[in-house]
Amino acid sequence: MLKNILKYIGTIVMICCVLFLLSLIKNNLNDEYKGVLDLSFAINDSAYGETNVYNSMGQTFVGMEDSSNSYLFEDTSYALLVDETTGEIYASYNAHRRMYPASMTKLMTAIIVCERLESGQISEDDIVTVLKYYDLTYDGVGLNNLTVGSQISVKDLMYGLLIESNNYYALILADYIAGSQEAFCTLMNDKAYELGATNTHFTNPHGLDEPEHYSTAYDMYLILKEADSYDYIRQIDTYSTYSYTYIDGFNNYMYDDVSATSLFAHGYVTLPANFSIRTWKTGTTSGAGNCLALCLTKGDHTYYLVTSDADSRSELYDAVIELLCLVE
Repeated sequence: MLKNILKYIGTIVMICCVLFLLSLIKNNLNDEYKGVLDLSFAINDSAYGETNVYNSMGQTFVGMEDSSNSYLFEDTSYALLVDETTGEIYASYNAHRRMYPASMTKLMTAIIVCERLESGQISEDDIVTVLKYYDLTYDGVGLNNLTVGSQISVKDLMYGLLIESNNYYALILADYIAGSQEAFCTLMNDKAYELGATNTHFTNPHGLDEPEHYSTAYDMYLILKEADSYDYIRQIDTYSTYSYTYIDGFNNYMYDDVSATSLFAHGYVTLPANFSIRTWKTGTTSGAGNCLALCLTKGDHTYYLVTSDADSRSELYDAVIELLCLVE
């Protein structure tokens, strides 16, 4: 009898220990990504097939289990580097694990705008009047220089969006294109699905952290590839600085000068030999860490690189250089 009682007590103690450990894991996860436990994450494995990599219609597919050169990623939690010309995967780490995409989101924002430009629905010379008061200061963003009544061209909004990574310009473009942020995000999500980025969901056009705003390194590769197909985006990404004027809410002409967020664009960090950048987007938030999406060329090969969750800009660029050095 006593032996059976002790056995039951031991079992109960073990169950309690397991429940306690699960509780700790749950709390730590929720502390790092607030609201993430309320989400329903379901990766669609069928979108990627069963093999690690194959090339279909010019698109490289990365398998769920691929972890090429994973030893490099002690500090960088998400990374993917592929040679799009051959389909070779040089590096893959947590490529299908959901992450906050930060301002890499703006690649999709720019794609939606470019679609409207190419269809003739809007023109880069269109003058947009700011009709709303936008405030992102609670997210640590500075004040918006475009107050209600300000007037600015679509072109200048696009250059500010991609070069300076201006969060307010993303909101202004979203309202101009779709009438509301929510309607614009529907366009973004529909486009993501069309591209095969089925593990992505956007709730804003700028990329500031929200629990239901997520992507993956692989999905961002698909989005980066689409962005790179637009000459307009590639043209913008050749600029390290850009100057423009706008009319403020008091009918005054104002001058602004923006600077690229990429250290490569300014030459502060040098690429390995013979690499050239064609399309890029940086990103930084508390949830995403420091991020970078790059389309590069070397000889007659095209490469796509996405990496995020670096603790600092120096760590990010060190990781990017190390990745590119894998390419012979």
